[in-house]
Amino acid sequence: MTRSEQKRLAIITAAKEEFIQHGFAAANMDRVCTTAEVSKRTLYRHFESKEVLFESVLTIIQSSIDESLRYEFDADKSLSDQLTTMTRNEVENLYGTYGIPFTRTILMEFLRQPDMARQIISKIYNNKSLNHWFDEAQKAGKIKAIKLELMTQTYSSLFNGMFVWPQVFDMQPIPEGEDLDEKIEHVVSVVVGSCGA
Repeated sequence: MTRSEQKRLAIITAAKEEFIQHGFAAANMDRVCTTAEVSKRTLYRHFESKEVLFESVLTIIQSSIDESLRYEFDADKSLSDQLTTMTRNEVENLYGTYGIPFTRTILMEFLRQPDMARQIISKIYNNKSLNHWFDEAQKAGKIKAIKLELMTQTYSSLFNGMFVWPQVFDMQPIPEGEDLDEKIEHVVSVVVGSCGA
């Protein structure tokens, strides 16, 4: 990694923590520079504005997830088993990679700036791996001929209802153990029950 790349990574890491601690509106570029140990000139050479920096943090996180996850449909395995594994991976990414504090920051900023939200969502929040799996399952005749977008929206709505909204807005604890297993099983059973061929 070059010195420039190291500085860019340090800025991204510092910015994520700044956005978590203070939210987007109150985030301070001077504090980001201090934490990242870079000059303001260096920061603005990499990121021309706070908005660009915020979008870059999200893009880098999502890109790392997209690179590490690839759900391949296996016709020899049950829909339930595959979807259970996928859902567990999605939960681990949500809590381990994004984290609830940062997810809360993202959602609050999206509510505050809907235009920016639409732009960012259209660019990065498109679960390619999940779409690919549903598409392959449909081609294999294991899932009903439902519009692909509707199918992924149904799954995402169930997933968010179990693992995002209660933790972000109601401050509920992150599910673990049997509670986590039950929630995953519920999401999977509803999707398979409604979409399975």
